[in-house]
Amino acid sequence: MPFAPPARLLAVLLLCLCVAAPAAALELVAVRVTGIDDEAQHDDVLDALSLHRLNPNRRKALTESRLSYLLRRIPREARQAMEPYGYYDTQVETEVQRDGERITVRVAITPGEPVKVRKRELALTGAAEADATLARRLQRLRPREGQVFDHATYETGKANMDRALAARGYFDARLDTHQVTVSRAEHAADIALAWDSGERYTLGEATLEGHPFRPGLLEHLVPWKPGEPYDQAELLALQASLAELDYFAAIDIRPRPDDAQDKQVPVTVALSPAKRSVYSAGVRFGTDSGLGLTGGLERRWLNDRGHKFESLLSLAQRRNDLATQYRIPAFKWLDGWYTASARLRQEEVDGINNELLEVVGSRSGRLGNWNLLAALNYRRERFEDAATGFDYAYSTLVYPSLWAQWSESDDPLYPRAARGLTMELRAGSSAFGSDIDFLQVRAEGRWIRSFGRRHRLLLRGEAGTTVSGDFPNFPPSLRFYAGGDRSVRGYGYKEIGQYITGTDGRRYVFGGKHLLVASAEFERMFTREWGAAVFVDTGDAFDGDGSFDPQVGAGVGLRWRSPVGPVRIDVAHGFGGDAQQSIRLHLNIGPDL
Repeated sequence: MPFAPPARLLAVLLLCLCVAAPAAALELVAVRVTGIDDEAQHDDVLDALSLHRLNPNRRKALTESRLSYLLRRIPREARQAMEPYGYYDTQVETEVQRDGERITVRVAITPGEPVKVRKRELALTGAAEADATLARRLQRLRPREGQVFDHATYETGKANMDRALAARGYFDARLDTHQVTVSRAEHAADIALAWDSGERYTLGEATLEGHPFRPGLLEHLVPWKPGEPYDQAELLALQASLAELDYFAAIDIRPRPDDAQDKQVPVTVALSPAKRSVYSAGVRFGTDSGLGLTGGLERRWLNDRGHKFESLLSLAQRRNDLATQYRIPAFKWLDGWYTASARLRQEEVDGINNELLEVVGSRSGRLGNWNLLAALNYRRERFEDAATGFDYAYSTLVYPSLWAQWSESDDPLYPRAARGLTMELRAGSSAFGSDIDFLQVRAEGRWIRSFGRRHRLLLRGEAGTTVSGDFPNFPPSLRFYAGGDRSVRGYGYKEIGQYITGTDGRRYVFGGKHLLVASAEFERMFTREWGAAVFVDTGDAFDGDGSFDPQVGAGVGLRWRSPVGPVRIDVAHGFGGDAQQSIRLHLNIGPDL
């Protein structure tokens, strides 16, 4: 008789087989975090979740037990990720959505009320206690009272204070007290920070190495005397002065506090000369000058005295130039140059030909935020006179001139806050060889302010006036005009000005005694590199006696923050009767100031 196992034994065998069989693997499709608007907070929470950090292979072979374990970790991991942002009462809920063996985990975050700074006890002892610059920096330390206690902001504030102490020469400074007490129940944080600055070091001798110039030439650029209080701003000023010389490919300024004697810090300046001769050639296009060719030669230094020579030739559709320049360092009193230059220029403005020879001797210098230039000018000009049948007229002027430019900016290429002012004065007299007596003044101001991270407002104004009893014989190159890329867009280069009627019956622009121009532009950046702008410009060059007739141009533009500087492409419409075209394209390259 065959053996028949009992029914209970069969059930046990079947159960064992089921337990031994491998469970079906789950596939994690995605982990989604909701409830957080801040992008950085969202990303930090997501990166903190062990479930999210599973590699692709483990995501496709996830067991129920492993999933359950990782889900239990989510609340703690998410709360820890939110604490550095000041959220200590974060509520976390998880939901698993299944589509067969494919699952999506949703993590809902409720940040709750953030912890804010209730009080701060900030102290600075030692020699820096009387340092007003550091006192202001300490009070600006973030987070301030009433602000969310963000850990990163707190650590950055401490680090900034440490750097400020070092920049002012307190190399022995130490942070004696750094304590934060957080009350979760009261959502409050109390901060206690105290620095002992120690003594302030002084600046020592600056040693300049690796340059080809005679001793004593570059040393005039050092803006401090040994024994003056240490200030990193002095080192930055020396860096800027050396960089502007264009002698060097690399400048490395190294203070050596470890080698200080009697708290006096020696400074080593390691210099690497740049390429001595620079040759240039290219094709250029300017909406003011047209298509053209350029070629040039620059000798960054001619001898161990640091003399410079530069020559540039430019041939374009509406303007040709040949210019040479010789510069001699003048570093002893003001950081600047003695310059002798000569220029030949031929230009056509509104169909009238103009030829110019100019010889200039000048002295430039920098005083604080001011760039200054005093010059003696000789100008010989030949120009067509449309009122006399296009016969050539001649003008000779000998005159001194003063030019001054002031600016302050938080960034030289892409400022978010900046102001600038440029002023120019010319005065000629027949007693010194000029054909006519005249006085001319021009000023231009710019103002830039950002609104948020992506928006900027740019305002510009320009004004000028000429005083002369013989203005009809004043040369066209010194008359005032408006219109063009840097004036009233929507109009051609020097298209706006006082008119004369030629013998052919046509009106020609011949400039004016006075100038008034204003511009307003609003810019929005869509990415770090690309943006757009809308603008309106208005202005006129006129002779007075009620002849002021401002022309208006408006348009839109594309903005590109290229690696070499801002590029602006504008399309503008001129709304006045003087506009020779309804739509104009303007291309402008260079800094906003």
